[in-house]
Formats: sequence, C-alpha cells, structure tokens
Amino acid sequence: MGDLDPANFQSLDIELHDPEDANEDFGVGGRGMERESNGPLLAIKNFFENNDEIKRIRDGDKNLTKIIRNELVAWNEETLNLNLLSNEPAEKRLLSVTETDIRDSLAAEHYLHTMNLNKLCAKWTAIVNVSSRDDIQGGELLFRNWDATRRVDNYGKVVGDSKCQPQWINELGTLILIPSLEPWGYNLVVSGNGMKVIINFKGDSYK
Repeated sequence: MGDLDPANFQSLDIELHDPEDANEDFGVGGRGMERESNGPLLAIKNFFENNDEIKRIRDGDKNLTKIIRNELVAWNEETLNLNLLSNEPAEKRLLSVTETDIRDSLAAEHYLHTMNLNKLCAKWTAIVNVSSRDDIQGGELLFRNWDATRRVDNYGKVVGDSKCQPQWINELGTLILIPSLEPWGYNLVVSGNGMKVIINFKGDSYK
C-alpha cells in the first residue's frame, strides 16, 4: 500500500479527543447500499439517495456535513486513527468539471512541508458525487493508491483485479473518504459536465 501504510501514519500523529466528541453519535447509521475499500480509502454507494439531500450537500448543508463527519470518525477509528477536531469547521468547495478538463497529475489536499508543520491541517477528505453519470462522459476519479475500475479491453480481456475501484464509485450519491495526504484527480472529461463536493476535515498538525 506504499505511502499509505497505517503504521507510517500513526508514527506521524498523536490522537486527541475533543470534549464535544463524547456527545456525538459516531455510529455508521445504515447509510449506503454497498461499501468497498482499499487500505484507508473507502467508497460508499448511494450514501445520499434522494435529490433533496444531493441539493443540500451541494449547497453546503451543515447537518449533512455532520453525518459525513460521523461516518468518517468511525472509519478513522477503524483505520488510521488520526486526530480530528470536532470544533474546527470543515472546509467545503464545489468542484465543477467540463469538457476537456483533466487532472491526471494527481495532487493531495495536504502536503507535509516545513511551512505548515505547526498549523491545523486537513487530515481526511470526503468526496461526494453530486451529478449524474448521464451528464458526463469521462472524468472518472483517480487515486494513487486505488487502481481504476476494471474494464474490458478491445479484445474482450478484463483489465484490473479485485483491488480496483468499484464500478459504481463515480455514480451520483457516492461518498468517498480518503486521507488528505492521498493524491487524487480525474480522467479527461470527453463531453458533458459534472460536479463533486470536496470537504476537508481538520486536525492538529502532524508531529
């Protein structure tokens, strides 16, 4: 798994608990039809199922952001156990992609360097697909530590294995959770347009 080995992460960080965390419900809550993961990278199919929730999360709804955070806290405890500060607002943005856009030079939401070692930083990143695959051709998600979905080549051979991203990872309503140090991007958008909500959840600086 390379630079996302949980042991390597734990050596960089310490666990902190905020008093407000004691009052939160960190249960998974039964959202999502299907879950697939590769190391600390997690995808949940149909985490948001109806148009009202899709619109609300696209508009930055705080209650839905908290639901994502609760899901994240449970996943974090299961995997990397990075410190998260519950009283620190998450950073949200809407990513819109259009025809000819591409980000195949993968980039992380946070990098470790001497200028940010003593500052709050993004520890986990949530990506939510808030547009339909019917509206776009191409633009599939790319991750350094999670191979692209399996496909059939021109000769009928299946390319990829069980460690690839699930076929549904780019569908409307899917939630993806990744460490903010994980470089990611997307393939060339051949036609149409799409939108994703990106949310960065913060913690103390890496040690």
